[in-house]
Amino acid sequence: MWRCFEPYGCFYIGPPWSGESRPVSTFPARPDSINPRYLFYTRENVGGPYELKIDKFGTLREAAIRKKNNLYLIVHGFLDNGDNTWVMRTMKELLVREDCNVVIVNWIGGAGPPYTQAVANTRLVGAMTARMASQLAKIAGVDPSLMHCIGHSLGAHTCGYIGYFMKHTYEVNLGRITGLDPAEPHFSNTSTMVRLDPTDATFVTAVHTDCNPFISGGLGITQPVSHIDFYPNGGRNQPGCNEGVLNSITLESGSFFRGIKRFLGCNHIRSYEYFIESINSACPFLTVPCSSWDKFQEGSCFDCVNQYCPRLGLDAQPGNYHASVYLMTGSGKPFCKGHYKMTINISKTNESLDHGGEVGTFAIRVIGENGQKTEKMQLSSHSKYYEPGSTHTVVLAGNIVGKPEAVEISWEYQASVFNPLTWRLLHTSRVYIDSLTVENLESSHGYVSRDPVATDRRITNKINPTSHSRLQN
Repeated sequence: MWRCFEPYGCFYIGPPWSGESRPVSTFPARPDSINPRYLFYTRENVGGPYELKIDKFGTLREAAIRKKNNLYLIVHGFLDNGDNTWVMRTMKELLVREDCNVVIVNWIGGAGPPYTQAVANTRLVGAMTARMASQLAKIAGVDPSLMHCIGHSLGAHTCGYIGYFMKHTYEVNLGRITGLDPAEPHFSNTSTMVRLDPTDATFVTAVHTDCNPFISGGLGITQPVSHIDFYPNGGRNQPGCNEGVLNSITLESGSFFRGIKRFLGCNHIRSYEYFIESINSACPFLTVPCSSWDKFQEGSCFDCVNQYCPRLGLDAQPGNYHASVYLMTGSGKPFCKGHYKMTINISKTNESLDHGGEVGTFAIRVIGENGQKTEKMQLSSHSKYYEPGSTHTVVLAGNIVGKPEAVEISWEYQASVFNPLTWRLLHTSRVYIDSLTVENLESSHGYVSRDPVATDRRITNKINPTSHSRLQN
């Protein structure tokens, strides 16, 4: 039940490394078989890395490491490698943002099938990388608190092992971990020792984008595994991921293989696409703590708790408690959007009551202080019944246009022969609106308002009770 790989330690495959959530448990492959490579980049050598050798400490001494600057470890996942486009893009964006150290952990020798073996190999890769990182601290003088491990899928859990071994074997604390859609198979509902966990670094965040059940094709873990767990679009069914295989091939410059891979794993890879965009984006990727995605969508959690609205990505800051947070994105680049809380009150005047309710959809366009307009935002994805005197609140994603100043609203009546509520034989479809209130999350937190005094993010169009707004189609 034990196997040792000196100097990296011994590995046990009994509980908690085996059990109902992990029916197959195996030992890691040999270190010389996995053979992880550590490719070191700075602004001076973006075009060609310097390789750090884990068994040759001289390479650590000779590396041009900026010991007072941040050091990022980038770890890929299953069936992936350190030359992958997303890995290289992350490295380059980090170096654009700041004068830092970047180490790409390329463990392609252990990331291939079968999946169960790759899962086992992550433990040894974590132990080997922890040894390398601790030696960087000892020999090159890098402060471990400045080390930040960024891992996707299996790479997210590998970051967890790196932090675990640094703490328990080398008695230093890894500064930060970002888990990009941590893998679900063989990790869900396991011990904290087995999966990514908040104790693995001083500050741990995770971005969940593929939380559908594994039997339905979901690859990411659903349960919270960090200090702040980000759930873009509820953590599943990301916008733009249902547009067909041909669109995926087009996005991969016509490559059939990469296009198929993107199509099958679109939700899973959105995690690193959001993260990469966030590195140098002026758009804040603002999120809100909430008990559920449904509560967030209906506007119950639109106000930040104690002004704490974490930003997805590199700019996330720790709070004083663990949180699950939510945000909405667009279907394509740029993914970052603003959040608009729309509250529409249907009039209950005699005229409105006499006319009765209507079935249809509202489309709203917000106009900002500089005259910019959002795209049309549908109040609901399908037709619904609007009864006189009713109130409807929803949060929608739209382009950021600054502090809201005005709105354009339109009504679309949709008749159906199967729904008597939509039959209009003797009169025109119309709906009477008492008021429409628009709130913008981003402008209330100073990200887009150009006037530091004007912090009100809300506008309310209140219609005169004697002449209520009437939209007809």
